[in-house]
Amino acid sequence: MEIDNKSLIEAINKMKEEKTLESQNRVVAEVLKAKFMCPVVLQSAPKGGGKITIDKTTQIQFSVVKTTEGKNYLIAFTTEEEVHKWQKEKTQQSIIYTFEDYAMISTNNENIEGFIIDPKGCNLVFTKEMIKNIKSNITSESTVEKDSQIELGIPKDYPQELVDKLKDLFMNIPQIKRAYLQLMVKDEAMSYLVLIDADGNEKEYFNTIASAAIPFLNGMPLNLASLNTEFGQKAIEEFSPFYVKE
Repeated sequence: MEIDNKSLIEAINKMKEEKTLESQNRVVAEVLKAKFMCPVVLQSAPKGGGKITIDKTTQIQFSVVKTTEGKNYLIAFTTEEEVHKWQKEKTQQSIIYTFEDYAMISTNNENIEGFIIDPKGCNLVFTKEMIKNIKSNITSESTVEKDSQIELGIPKDYPQELVDKLKDLFMNIPQIKRAYLQLMVKDEAMSYLVLIDADGNEKEYFNTIASAAIPFLNGMPLNLASLNTEFGQKAIEEFSPFYVKE
């Protein structure tokens, strides 16, 4: 599989120069979209490299970086060049992983503290705590108390990439009839609010929508809500949907 992490590398370099919240959020957004090479040792791997079919019975041993404190981190390479900086021989077996893959492995393994992007290059570390914060900040179902102070509006910096991605997704989910996107300010905290009108239970599609949206949020929290609630009906007053089923 071909991988292209040029946008991520550019974002990391810019963050090192500017060190602003905006540049940090951009790196997170690119990491969420990226595909990485994770070095492993696979059972019955062919000598001299090559491809191997992985199934449920395949035993995978992860290569890790151990810090001076004795903590183990998985490795996420952005390019073949970075792989060869770490492993001179061209026989290294790798699996293509995403942020979600690294997050799942780190969360479920007490001996893994997170992952490091290009340990011989940018050496960018994502700890378990950072992973947890990123995941908790990107998707949550909107719950609104009666006394909450809420303001709704159209985002000044409209997330067109996010909207385009959701439109493509909804075209393949015929149950979704309409969708609205707004900027929500709740108790001084900003987030995107996406309201869904669908046949059946809208919540059935929230995980699918959240997974598709993650790479395009640029650090902004996302709230998902059903249109078929009192809050949903009030929230769409004077707003137009960004998606309508044809």
